[in-house]
Amino acid sequence: MSTSPTPITPQAFASALPSLSLPSLHLKVLELRNSIAHLDYSNEQLHPFAHPPPDSTEQPDPVCLEAISENNIVIDRMQERIKLVRQEVESRGFSWTEFQSKEELEALDRREPGVTTGGTETTRHSAWTDGTFQTGRIVNGEVVMDEVAGGRQGEGQQTQSQQTQQAQHGGSIGDEELRRRMEERLRDMGVGGDDDEEGGMHL
Repeated sequence: MSTSPTPITPQAFASALPSLSLPSLHLKVLELRNSIAHLDYSNEQLHPFAHPPPDSTEQPDPVCLEAISENNIVIDRMQERIKLVRQEVESRGFSWTEFQSKEELEALDRREPGVTTGGTETTRHSAWTDGTFQTGRIVNGEVVMDEVAGGRQGEGQQTQSQQTQQAQHGGSIGDEELRRRMEERLRDMGVGGDDDEEGGMHL
């Protein structure tokens, strides 16, 4: 454990983010969350050995205690990196909503119809319910858009039934098709162009 390479500093990590495209930032967040999930699972497996029941005659395993402690340090470091990615995303004028995890979105849904932030109750903007903004997720390599409450679909967007049909036939979209759809969405939203490398649509 002591031979592990020294991780890069938060400053070095943050300085590398501006050169990454938006899809690359999205992948970096997914990578960090995946690593955190593995470390959390590892801690769960080590916990019984590091903290045996009070009525047990077993003593806490010092190796497991040390491993949990080091895992928690790494988890904190990765969560800090996610915060740095968020700062980079929002500094470009994009919303962090498209980068939120399933758990974060579910927590947000539980707080609706108002969203509580810092003790203040606010009403969610209609753009999130009338189809102006749309969220989705990647399931088995396929983009699945969430259903829009108002039922309005913007041009270039698939309807829920089209997505269902695509999923039933096992058809995943290729790189060119994904690029075409992204460009259509960007044109509809009035963002960037064909040579806009830093643009892109959050999936």
